[in-house]
This record gives sequence, structure tokens and C-alpha cells, in this order.
Amino acid sequence: MNAQPKISVVPSPRKRHASRVIVKASLRKKAEQTIAAVAAGFLPVASYVIAHVEAQTVPYLYILVACALAYSAPTLASWSQKWAGHPVKAWGFTVLLEMVSVLSHIQWLNLTGLFILVVINSFTAFNKAARTH
Repeated sequence: MNAQPKISVVPSPRKRHASRVIVKASLRKKAEQTIAAVAAGFLPVASYVIAHVEAQTVPYLYILVACALAYSAPTLASWSQKWAGHPVKAWGFTVLLEMVSVLSHIQWLNLTGLFILVVINSFTAFNKAARTH
């Protein structure tokens, strides 16, 4: 008599955990970079809105504006020194751009400054996040 081997079906681990999502490292890195860029770009927007809308009636909120500027200014100065070629020029540009976006009463001027700040902060954060880990 020939004994036939028993065949059993074992469920695949992948089928048991169908809800598990496997993310490639490169995709995860791009997601982290994107999150960093959005977060860094948010700070100038927040400081603009707080300075031009909320702090008018609640002055202590200017503390938040100062915090956002303190975060943004070194990034902006470092970035601008690369093309300005001198630290004094870089910090002059930084102070001017940050203050125009927050203190100017000419809307197109401070919105243009805000746009430039968002782009520079986002670009820098995206690139720096690529070099981490």
C-alpha cells in the first residue's frame, strides 16, 4: 500500500495581516520631508495671521509671532548668506523680510514677503529632512 503524504494548506502571513501596510523606506523619507516642509511653511503663515488679525485685539499673542520669527530667522539667514555672500547682508535681508511680512500695512507687500518666507522655509526643511537619519 502506498501511503499518500498529507497536504495541508497554511494561510500565508500576508493574508492574515492584510490590513498591514508596508511602506518603502524611500516613500517614508519623502513623507517625512513633505511633513517637515509643510510644518516649516506653516510658521510664517501663522505669524502673519496672528500679527495681522488676532494680536490686534489680544496683544500677548505677539509672543507667538516672536517665536515663529525666532524659528524662521536663522533658517532664512543661513539660506540667504549662500547667495548674498556676507553675513551682514544675509541678516539684513532676513530682518527686512521677516518684519515686512509682519509689520507692513501694505497688503501686497507683506503677502509677497509671506510667500517668499513660506517657500524658503519649506524648501530648506524639505532638504534638511532628506539628510536626517
